[in-house]
This record gives sequence, structure tokens and C-alpha cells, in this order.
Amino acid sequence: IARQVNRNLTLFTIYRAEFHAQFYPLAIGFAAAVASHAAHSHLAFTKSREMTNRNNRASSLIFRFMQTELKRDESSRWRLVAAAAIIVGAVLLVYLPALRAGFVWDDEQLITSNPLLRTFSGLIEIWSGGRTADYFPITNTAFWIEHHLFGDNPLGYHALNILLQAADAVLVWLVLRRLQIPGAWLAGLIFGIHPVHVESVAWISELKNVLAMFFTLLSILCFVEIDEKPRGRTWYILSLIFFALALLSKTQVVFMPMVLVLCLWWRARDFATLRREAIRTWPFFVMAAVFSLITIWFQNRGIGEEEIIIGSVARRFVNAGMAVWWYAGKVFLPARLMAIYPRWRFDSPDLSEWLPLIALVSLIGLLWFFRNRGLRGVFVAAGYFVVALLPVIGLVRMAYLRSGTLVADHLQYFADVSLIALVCAGVTMLANRGRRELKTAIAVISILSIGVMGVCAWQRTQVLHDEESLWRDNLAKNPDAWQAHARLGQHFFRQEKYSDAIEHLRRAVELKPELPEDHNLLGLAYCRAEQFDQGIREYREALRLKEAKPSTGQTASVATIRTNLANALTIVGNNLSNGAREISAEAMRRYEEAIAQYEKALELEPNQPGIHRNLGILLARLGRYDEAKAHLRATLQIVPNEPAARETLEEIEAQLH
Repeated sequence: IARQVNRNLTLFTIYRAEFHAQFYPLAIGFAAAVASHAAHSHLAFTKSREMTNRNNRASSLIFRFMQTELKRDESSRWRLVAAAAIIVGAVLLVYLPALRAGFVWDDEQLITSNPLLRTFSGLIEIWSGGRTADYFPITNTAFWIEHHLFGDNPLGYHALNILLQAADAVLVWLVLRRLQIPGAWLAGLIFGIHPVHVESVAWISELKNVLAMFFTLLSILCFVEIDEKPRGRTWYILSLIFFALALLSKTQVVFMPMVLVLCLWWRARDFATLRREAIRTWPFFVMAAVFSLITIWFQNRGIGEEEIIIGSVARRFVNAGMAVWWYAGKVFLPARLMAIYPRWRFDSPDLSEWLPLIALVSLIGLLWFFRNRGLRGVFVAAGYFVVALLPVIGLVRMAYLRSGTLVADHLQYFADVSLIALVCAGVTMLANRGRRELKTAIAVISILSIGVMGVCAWQRTQVLHDEESLWRDNLAKNPDAWQAHARLGQHFFRQEKYSDAIEHLRRAVELKPELPEDHNLLGLAYCRAEQFDQGIREYREALRLKEAKPSTGQTASVATIRTNLANALTIVGNNLSNGAREISAEAMRRYEEAIAQYEKALELEPNQPGIHRNLGILLARLGRYDEAKAHLRATLQIVPNEPAARETLEEIEAQLH
């Protein structure tokens, strides 16, 4: 009777465990997880006596997968496939709105309007680096291929980014699992759907992030296999190749050699072992150093003479300390995410502003001091996080600092994995050592947290649907973001909503008055709205700024601004002389200035047919036919069928004969 009662109690415990394990997958909504647990329930039944002796430690499905990496010998192939499928399914589900999104931010500059993506000679230039802002040839080659496959349809571009993010999430799990870190599967899942990573996935231009992460994780995975496989040299060479591909995708991953050293130190039993194994990393450090110098050179060339303030050396270190804490906060509380964050201070730091840096150094020091008392893994995670952020926390002048802020969601993409892994490992270890009630509570909290992150990531993905939604969201959270005003102004200008464009462009030049590009576009908007005097004023300011600093990384050339100014002056002259028998003195003054601007523009760009045409038409209006014919014929030599030039030339010939 006692044995029968014990058997009945055991069956009751198993059935209740099965209820919990099937309820939680329903809360997540993953049908694959339900099937996975159903297959595992038979194994749980056959081991009922063992489970009873362990105080009925049945857990929810999420912890079964979290234990997969700890008991690799018990993990069957179908279970690994199911775990990977859940991660991939979660990523695809969260980023589903991105498939309906368009091009945003600088996607137009890098993709749709990039002449290098249209021809084979452009592909050669991508690898030579002659006209690219950064040296990311693998990423730009991917854009080149995508452009020839998808053209200006954003669907294919978004699909590739999403698939790479899913692959990255699975690779995070596999790398952590290979390092025998608890909670590896949960870390991969959270990395895949974390809201702060939306910018790196839903923004097409950030293909460089997900692509570089893909190659970086493959490099690390191959590196940790060197001692475990019979062909260690092959894995070593593959690791070097993947790291080179990662650097050619985005050079921010120059931190990876230090990560390899941290991993070796974490696994080494003594200093002699560490020294012997660390020698293998020297080629990685050499490649990282070379690409660091290449990046700095390209960044300085792209910035030109544009003034980007990063402050004194003291301010840089103070801001770096604050940035590390800021990024860590976004990992744990990804709230109020935006494309352009508020401006940071770059003046002399106050005494109190040193506290974050002091706290950071103190924390690292304490973790090192207690490394042999259970905090070795915590030190590695913290060290990884700081090292991965070093290239992007304002220690050197980079183009991303142009907006006046030091931080951005996409800049922390590579660093987040360490803190995510640390938290997931702690949660898993706590659950494995706790009682069933604690394990159930942790499972519920984990599921709710994953659900909240998934919903937030879904909503954030919808914000990046188009230019207007992205920048309106940004201005709602940061009204003084000059770049958001400028981008929204450009968007409204393309839509021919000139009053809205003027509103935002005027605010942009108030917040950031030193950029000639924005003044030039504001001038165009004024002229399209037939406010020519205001437009001429903005053109003059743009010209003054551009000639003072001709190399500012902006797109409008001096010739373009002079041409726009000349066009506006010509229209004003026409308006003043309409209906009059003779051209007034004021109109003639405008015409003469317009002619001077056209001629100066032609000195800079002599093969521009539009400038020749407009100048020829103006000269013909003033009766200067010989000069007019020369410019009109120059136009037709460049564009043989230009209708306005041909018609004006025929009229001149008719009048002369």
C-alpha cells in the first residue's frame, strides 16, 4: 500500500510538472516549444523516481532549455534544433513590422542614391575606398549585391537584416554554450529580441552591425574549438578569416582580441597556461591595430574641416565613464529609446562628474580583487562590456559625434551580449539551486520579461517604419535634436510640403547654424514657397559657410549653392521686369549678380549642363546673343536633346536672321 501511495504521489507530481511546462509555452506563444516539451515528457516519466528523490524539481520549458547547455551529453539533436527554432521564430516575429518598412535616415545616401552600387566599376571603388565615407567593403559589397537583386524595394534589404539577427542570436547561444556558461539559450533569445537592438536591425544601413557580429561570433566559436578538435590549425585559420571579414564589415569589432584574452584568462588554470595560449592572439591584435588606423584616417577624411567638439582629455574620460553606465542602464531598462539622444556636455568637467568614472574603475578593481572568490566570471563580463565600448565612447574624434550626443542604440550592439549573458547565468544558477517554488517564480518572471521585451521591440520596430514616424518620435522625446529637425525637413521637402519643411529646417539651423547644407536646403524650400528674399538670404549664408570651410563632410558643393543663388536672383529679376517695356535698374542688378554667380559656378564645375543652360537663357533675355549661343551649344554638347536649350538657341538664330 505504501509503495502504491508513493507511486500515485509521484505520478501526481509529474502531471503537475507537465501542466506547468505546457502552460508557460502558451504564455510565450511558441508552438514549437509545446511540441518540444511533449516529446520530453516521456523522459520525465521514466525518471520519476529520480525526480522524486530531488524534491520533484520539475521546471517549466524555459528552464529545460536553460539546462541544455549544462548537460550537453543529455541534449538530443531534436532538442537543440527546437531551441534554435524558438530563437529564430521569436526574432522573426518581433521584427515582422520591419518587412513593411521603407528606407530611413541615411539609407538613401548609402543605398538608393549611391552611384557606387550601380556599376561594376563602383564595386572596385568600394574595395579601393576612394569615395566611401568608411572602409566597410564587405558591407558595401552586400549592399551592391542587394541593389542588383532588389533595386529600390526595401523588403529584401530588411529581410536580410532580420535573418542575420536571428543567426546572430543563435550564434550567441552556441558560443556561450560552448564556453559552458549557464543560461546560454536564454541569453541568445534575449539578445535576439532586446529592444535596444531594433535600431541595428530595422535600420537597413546598420547591416554592418549584424553582419560584423555574425563574423565575430563565428571567429570566437572557431577560436574556442582550437584545443578541442583534432585539426586545431584549421579552426585557428578559420577564426582569423572570420575576424578579417568582421573588420571589413565594421571596424568597431577591433575590440575582439581583448575579448579572446579575457576568455583565455577565464579558462586558464595558471599564468603559464594563459601566456602560452595568449600567444595565439597576436595576429588578431595586429589586424585590429591596422584597421583602427584605417578607420581613423577615413573618419578624418570624411569629417574634413567640420568642427566636431569632443572636449579636453579630462572631459573625454569623464564622458566615457558616464557613457558606460548609460549603456549598461539601457541593457537593463530599455526605455525612451530614440535615434538622436540629447546633447552631452563637452566643456570642462565639474568635480561631481568624475563620480561615474571613479565608480566604474572602483567596480572593476573590486571585481579583480575578488576574482578568486566567485567573481571571476563577473569580472570577465564587465571587462568585455567596457572593452567593447572603447571605440565608441568619445575618446577619439568620430563622425557619429556630429549630432552632439555621445551615445546611440546601434553603438552598444556588440557590448550588450556580456551583460545579458551575466544576468541569464545568474538567473539560471539561482533557479537550479532553488526550490521548486523559487524556480517557478523565476520562470514566470523570465517569461513576463521576455514578453515585455518582445512587445517593446515590436513597437520600436514600427517607429522605424518611415522617416516621418522615426523623426516625429525623436522630436517628441528630444525636441532640440537638430538632426531630427533637419531630416524631417528634408522629408517634407521631398513631399513638396514646403511650409512644414521650412518650419523644421529653420529650427535645425537655429540649433546647428554652422552647416551650409541645411541653409542651402532651407533656401530651396523658401524659393519653392515663392519667398525668394528669404531664400536668397539663406543661400548667401550657406555660401559664406561653405567657402569658409570647403571640406565639411556636407553634400552641397559651392557650385551648387552658387547655382541655386543665381536661379533665385534670376527669378526675382524676372518678377521685377514682368510687364515692363524696359528692364528696371533693380532687375538688372539682380541679373548681373546672377550672371556672376553662374560664371563662378562654371569655373568650379565647367561640365554642368544645367548651369550652361540657365546662363544661356538669361544672356539671351538680356540680348547678349553671342555669349548666350556659346553656353547653349555647350549644353547641347553635353545633353544633345535638352529641349529648353535647343528652343532658345533656335529663337536666337531666328531673330538674327
